[in-house]
Amino acid sequence: MPERIARLCISVLIAIALFQIFHASDLLAFGGGLALVVFFATTWRQLTVVSFVPMALAMILMVEALIQGVGSHVFALALERAIFLASLLALLGVLRTAAAVAPEIERAGKYLTAQPPGRRYLALNFGGHIFGTLINLGGLAILLDMAMRSMATNSAHLPPDLQEVKFRRMTLAVTRGFALVALWSPMGFAVNSLLLSMPELDYLDFAPLGFALSFVCAGYGWVLDRVTAPRGRNVAPPASPPDPADGRAVWLLLTHVGLLGVAVIALNALTILSFQQSLLLVVPSYSLGWAAWTGGRNAIGVTGNVVRQAVSRFPLAASELGVFASAGLLSVLVVEVMPTEAIRILATDLHLTALPVIWIFAVTLFGLACIGINPIITASVMGSLGTQLGIAGLSDVAIAVALIGVWSAVMCFSPFITTVAYAGAVVGRSPFMVGVRWNWVYSTTLALGWTIATSLAVYSGLL
Repeated sequence: MPERIARLCISVLIAIALFQIFHASDLLAFGGGLALVVFFATTWRQLTVVSFVPMALAMILMVEALIQGVGSHVFALALERAIFLASLLALLGVLRTAAAVAPEIERAGKYLTAQPPGRRYLALNFGGHIFGTLINLGGLAILLDMAMRSMATNSAHLPPDLQEVKFRRMTLAVTRGFALVALWSPMGFAVNSLLLSMPELDYLDFAPLGFALSFVCAGYGWVLDRVTAPRGRNVAPPASPPDPADGRAVWLLLTHVGLLGVAVIALNALTILSFQQSLLLVVPSYSLGWAAWTGGRNAIGVTGNVVRQAVSRFPLAASELGVFASAGLLSVLVVEVMPTEAIRILATDLHLTALPVIWIFAVTLFGLACIGINPIITASVMGSLGTQLGIAGLSDVAIAVALIGVWSAVMCFSPFITTVAYAGAVVGRSPFMVGVRWNWVYSTTLALGWTIATSLAVYSGLL
């Protein structure tokens, strides 16, 4: 019974999010908030410390806002953001389920994991990027699982120490590629949390730059992989070459990513709908269309199964939903409750300029992520705060660029981040080993280099 209620609550939440696209209403926002409360009351056993902390902070700030007499419209705005982020997570679950039943997913995974050593890192990094864009954590699990199966089949001839090295390199290639989604993906929570917290910011203001730099980051990861590879012990692999027919599946996945992105951007550009509203309409529509296309003559049956499977998993996402809903609430409530004017005066008295603020934001996001505070919380709050402070020379674009790079770096480093914990569970290693021991050089140098580059761009007036 509790699971049925939980599934109903998220279904109602999605319906409210979609209805508000055409008729915004404070009453509906409060109704969505009630649905979230009931959902968490029925799924509290699924919650973790990582989700309890932001949820508790959100509740404390709501009480403080009530004490300060904050208007009901502010609470409605905060709830609208919480409803959007929670609904987007649930709808991406539908997209993930539709992708999981598509044959091109497994074929593309087989092609990428079968690449020879010289191309393996870039292939798996690229695969983690594309699978992560389409299927989120489900894509990470699929590709890592295929990589592990490839290891078992094609690496028996290697000595144990080289097997472990290959295992580590394949895992890092996938997780680093997955983390690059934060730099640009219109379906990603990094991009959407910043767009929500900085209403004047446009997707095209910073995402194309993030997309271009994702290739630079992939290249940097490849260089590190080559530098740290064992020397002088090359053992010829017995594996058969990848099937060229499976390579077409990779192009098909790229087509899916392109169509999704173009559909969202076009709907946003050609209508009065916001980017978030366009995303909420495109994701479920594309998911159902993909499922129907996969089903062929049995389109109705396959589509129905996809919807049922996705809805049945709503309660299992309680912890993530708690984090993302809290981020929506905090991005509004922190600015309302905190003495923003006093902070602005303090910043003026301290002669804070754009460059120190960028470094404060970067270090704060990276540091808090390392102790379990999800970057979506930190980025949402700092995005809102940065806009309110109005530091001379610090544009919304500069804040967004600074945050997405550090977010991507820490996303494959902190053992408390879902990406690292999930990857560790799939490959049978601790999150600390996968994130900190294996990836500390890449993540820390990427965060440092990205922040230096952003600072130089701001200093020179490019951002």
